[in-house]
Amino acid sequence: QTLKQSSDCSVEAKKMPLVKKTKKGDLVPKLKQFLATLCLGPISLGASLSWTAPVLPQLQNENSTSTVHLTTSEGSWVGSMVAIGVLTAALPSGYLADRFGVKKVTIGLVLPVLGFTAIVIFAQDVYALCFGRWLAGMASGGISVVGPMYISEISEVSIRGTLGSFFEFLIYVGVMIVVACGAFVHYITLTVIMGALAFILGVVFVFLPESPTYLMKCDRRSQAEQALLFYRPPDYNIKGALDEIEECLHLGRKKTNIREALKSRAVRRAFLAAVGLTIIQQMSGIDSVLFYTVQVFQAAGTNLDPYMSSIIVALVELVSTVIAVFVIEKAGRKVFLYISCMGTGLSLATLALYYHLKVLDVYFTGMNVIPLVSVVVYSFMFAIGLGPVSYLVYGELFAPEVKGLAIGVTITTNWTCLFIITKTLPGMMDDMGPHVPFYMYSVLVMTGTIFIKFFIPETKGKTLSQIQMELEGFKCPNRDCSAS
Repeated sequence: QTLKQSSDCSVEAKKMPLVKKTKKGDLVPKLKQFLATLCLGPISLGASLSWTAPVLPQLQNENSTSTVHLTTSEGSWVGSMVAIGVLTAALPSGYLADRFGVKKVTIGLVLPVLGFTAIVIFAQDVYALCFGRWLAGMASGGISVVGPMYISEISEVSIRGTLGSFFEFLIYVGVMIVVACGAFVHYITLTVIMGALAFILGVVFVFLPESPTYLMKCDRRSQAEQALLFYRPPDYNIKGALDEIEECLHLGRKKTNIREALKSRAVRRAFLAAVGLTIIQQMSGIDSVLFYTVQVFQAAGTNLDPYMSSIIVALVELVSTVIAVFVIEKAGRKVFLYISCMGTGLSLATLALYYHLKVLDVYFTGMNVIPLVSVVVYSFMFAIGLGPVSYLVYGELFAPEVKGLAIGVTITTNWTCLFIITKTLPGMMDDMGPHVPFYMYSVLVMTGTIFIKFFIPETKGKTLSQIQMELEGFKCPNRDCSAS
């Protein structure tokens, strides 16, 4: 089977002086790159992840006036069905983006979000909600795939890491909106708000250009030039950049058979790194906490309001991603991953210990703040490493000829793990005690540091072609290309 050429030929595939240093002229193009990142749909992705946090308690409340009432088992299906939707859409989204362009796919992903909104409004039973969540998952899967692709294609090397962190920040903006609004409004009102926001951002994206790489692949050089001019300063060497894209595409076409491409050492190492990293990310239990934040605090049985605690956690996640935007380029990708894995692991262990002490009827002064503090620290540690760095690395590791398929496989793995974790957590907390799953997540994520040490390459400060050379086993001659 032949894989269509993917669109990851960076416009800065080689380290050559394409841009004259200018400060004033750089600002507007960079702001446009941030606008494009906003319109790719990360807010909708965050909203889908956290929708169940304030909604399920409403639907499982026996005193609720809602037309739909769910059991714990039914709630776990509603929560996890979003992962099934992602698994349905992840691989096709990568192919469709390669075939028809990221812009068309991104705009099309607004439709399942609107479908989810309509279904929630008229839902009368759990089956309708599960179908709606499946549609929301399809949108989330597409965003997870095409988002990193488009960012890696339009971004300058100097802010590629910042844009990756900004993408993660916007996911938590979606989380914050849902958690904050969900504490005070009916779940149907909440869903309509998120659907309207997705529609507005989709309309804005209509006026943004297609990926220059995709346009070059379609032999539309003049349109590619205009697209590149949109995201670059006026004095940028557009001709040189387009020539590099053309060269990169030419090299990619020489190895478009997927079986041949997978024989490449660089592709195999990139697959191992990306799939391993996405498993570590999910084994940290992040989406269990996002999906069931209110239930986690309800199980803690403290005198703190679960909804207010959830809002505090969402706010910390949001602030953490803002911090990540400014510090992500201050150290290597692996440094942030090490800190994130150890920090999340220790905070999860502390939360599990609290639950364990409660089972043993052990209490002491100040104990009630442990769940909130643990989850706050956990969220902060995830948001500065495993969150933004993972999505960033997905867009940096893969060669053009396998980019669409590779990211699709990676995202499929991510959401398969998400489905398993979000489906099993409520039952494990009820049947085995809430301390057991959180002990398990703690051990798994801290063990991930060993994998990161030996299998994740350092990509900071390197162009995409330099990363491919190092994955193949060649040492980059540039000083700043040495892996850490």
